[in-house]
Amino acid sequence: ADAAKSCITPIRAMVEQGDELVDLNDLFDVQAIDIERSGDKDNSPVHVTLLKKKGTSGSDPTAMTNSNSKAPLILYMHGGGFTVRGGKKTLTAQIFGYLQQIGERDDDVNESANSFMDDAVWAIVDYRLAPEHLYPAATEDCLLALNHLVNDMNLGQGGIHISGISAGGTLAMEVTLKSLAMGIDSFYVDEPMVPLPSKDSKQRTWSFDSDSFRRYSYTRIPPVDWLEWSLKAMTGIETNHDVESSIPYGMITTDVDVTGGSIDAAEWKRSFDESNSTLLPRLFLVTANGDPLKDGGLHFKRTYEEVIEQVEAENPNMQPQIKYVESSSGHTSHYIFEQAIFEESMKEWYAEMKKAHLRKLHENG
Repeated sequence: ADAAKSCITPIRAMVEQGDELVDLNDLFDVQAIDIERSGDKDNSPVHVTLLKKKGTSGSDPTAMTNSNSKAPLILYMHGGGFTVRGGKKTLTAQIFGYLQQIGERDDDVNESANSFMDDAVWAIVDYRLAPEHLYPAATEDCLLALNHLVNDMNLGQGGIHISGISAGGTLAMEVTLKSLAMGIDSFYVDEPMVPLPSKDSKQRTWSFDSDSFRRYSYTRIPPVDWLEWSLKAMTGIETNHDVESSIPYGMITTDVDVTGGSIDAAEWKRSFDESNSTLLPRLFLVTANGDPLKDGGLHFKRTYEEVIEQVEAENPNMQPQIKYVESSSGHTSHYIFEQAIFEESMKEWYAEMKKAHLRKLHENG
């Protein structure tokens, strides 16, 4: 464990140094908050960064709390294999910045004084990282942040949306599953890091064993050996080089489901039934050719399709259908190389946020 921690430290420093090239204060109104944990052995707070459109928070850009509780809330979980903070600022700037650009061009909403996206709050969660903190520490931090933002700060009355990229996409899946009672409107899952259940139904184990993991192992984006190292770091498995050097890619297994049940249709159906909701949140899912993790994303797509089918069989309401996008440039590379795919996805997600916003305003009077 100590060796794993010493190994990841310089990588974190390198990733964070690259991310520092983006100064969020230049682009958005920024407010940093710390959320205290209760009854946890770890007494360090959960750090969350809140962003709004530049210049929309009044005279004090760091005081956006309750500035417009009827605005949407977007909870964002960064990637990085659960072990580093990958793209926390750079991808936030690109995604949230583009959503605001769409809002500025939306004639329907701009006939009023402000676009609903002007007041939207984007919340970045600095969840605890492995190997120092094992599963489910990251999930617990994200759930705590969402609960605090919605119930204590009164945010998200204009819609609650969950988003995550890579490992953050996996967190977005579990956070949505476990928060359906809060009325989640949509979740954006981008190339999630999904270990698959064993093909032997008698075993409760998970691994990256899939065609895409082997087929795209040569791409090194992300490196498959690093993905398996991250899975071990997240679940507390010690590395044994003598043994693992002879194990084929994808065959290292863990008895911990880091998806938190989110690739189990029965868990979604149970959570939905307990939520008293009538609509499932709409899923926006991205996978990529050339990505070793592609089959995990497709497995989740099939899971959620099964959930939609089950809910529709019992509920006369038409459930929102999955928006699925397949890119061609490898893991998260569409943000750079396939702008058309990125922009199409953002426009559809914006339209869903707009629909949810109008629905919530009607429900809340």
